[in-house]
Amino acid sequence: MSQSLVAKLDQLQQKVSLLTKTLSESHRAAKHSKERIALLAQENEQLRKKVELAQQQVNRMLGQWFPELELTSEDHNEHA
Repeated sequence: MSQSLVAKLDQLQQKVSLLTKTLSESHRAAKHSKERIALLAQENEQLRKKVELAQQQVNRMLGQWFPELELTSEDHNEHA
């Protein structure tokens, strides 16, 4: 009976080790995902600012070429 108990304890130890390893890997993956999300959010904000600047430049050029349109970024933002 003691041999059976030792075998069961060994199996339990293997399961606990596997679960610990899996949990650790999951934790690392979650941390990596959070870091990646933060980087993507930062990149998204930079791109948003570039698009906003480009839109302002386009509106200025359109205003110069077609003054009767009277386009401004404020007008565009109010309608968006």
